[in-house]
Amino acid sequence: MSRPDATVDSSTAALPAREIRVLLVTPEYPPTLGGIQSLLHEITSAMPRASVMVLTPDAPGGAAFDADAGVRTERVPVRGSTPLVRNLVFNLRGLLRLSGWRPDVVLTGHVVSAPLAYAASRRFGVPLVVYAHGKEIQGRPRLAGWALRHCAAAVAVSQYTRGLLLDTVRGRQHAPVHVVHPGVHIPAGRTAVAKHDTGGGPFTLVTVGRLRDWYKGHDVILEALPRVLARLPETRWVVVGDGRRRAALEERAVELGVDHAVTFVGAVSDAEKNAWLQRADVFVMPARYPKGEVAGEGFAIVYLEAAAWGVPSIAGNVGGPREAVVDGVTGLLVDPESAEQVADAIIQLGETPERTRELGARARHRAEAEFTWDAVAANLETILRDVCGKHSRRA
Repeated sequence: MSRPDATVDSSTAALPAREIRVLLVTPEYPPTLGGIQSLLHEITSAMPRASVMVLTPDAPGGAAFDADAGVRTERVPVRGSTPLVRNLVFNLRGLLRLSGWRPDVVLTGHVVSAPLAYAASRRFGVPLVVYAHGKEIQGRPRLAGWALRHCAAAVAVSQYTRGLLLDTVRGRQHAPVHVVHPGVHIPAGRTAVAKHDTGGGPFTLVTVGRLRDWYKGHDVILEALPRVLARLPETRWVVVGDGRRRAALEERAVELGVDHAVTFVGAVSDAEKNAWLQRADVFVMPARYPKGEVAGEGFAIVYLEAAAWGVPSIAGNVGGPREAVVDGVTGLLVDPESAEQVADAIIQLGETPERTRELGARARHRAEAEFTWDAVAANLETILRDVCGKHSRRA
């Protein structure tokens, strides 16, 4: 899953043969929720020949999570009223917690922890690798550019994110940027089944995402529903996630007269989220990149999570989602600003259950073939070993 400007030297990829010691520095890590948190935990758990230590802020439930996670974790007490203050405190205090464990490479899981990760790499005399996701680059372009110019390599979750990262250096010399897409767990059993075609219930749409910002497209789906219900009156939309926009969405559903067809289930456990995906006919999330707003999906693992259950997606024809969903193969891509296009896509899949099943089956096959966590973690480990090998030859 690496891409151009990211060539791994096969002569150094296997160096060293022993386990490499990786220090992951990140403000985003479970048990707090989110796509970045899940990605970083999965890769640290799945790298086949790596010993990982995670340096991350303390969080409610952190000790219990760490006890079962199987990854050595050092929690830094961080207090602060805003994310900016908490990140600053983490960067200042984090270095003091590192002792008695020398890494071969430092990996920063988020650009805001790049200063701490850079200081750790200098302290131990080892290379630094930056992991980039998307939104954080738009929010902190100067810091992202600085990190890319001071690391040995960077890893981006998509070609779209890679482009954002390269834009921050404005043609100046920088480290190579690899593209490694996220992964997903493939559940056993269930493949796509159009339940409404077999008497198994209403045509069910599911969206999974925090209701914190508008960019995930919940508002556009809501505006599309009257047109959908006029053609497919048994359609139901299940909204998984919570946030500050929920009340406004609930009010708008009443105004549009579609509240009977919408269920807001709030924030749920991973098990309940998977249960909703398993019941879905179609996953819908037309994420977009609003002008003047720091927002958007770098890739969005949730499209892969739906695919793993054999569920096709309707996604925005922009940025990262275009790499997560293949138009006409694993789902449909639409103009994410157009309620009409979203409605037409939903109606198209609702009225053609055989095609919906076919798209879902292809989505699952692609997830199995290209996006397992073992493959993702092995790819990342190869990049880290390559960086270590080149550093050793220069030392």
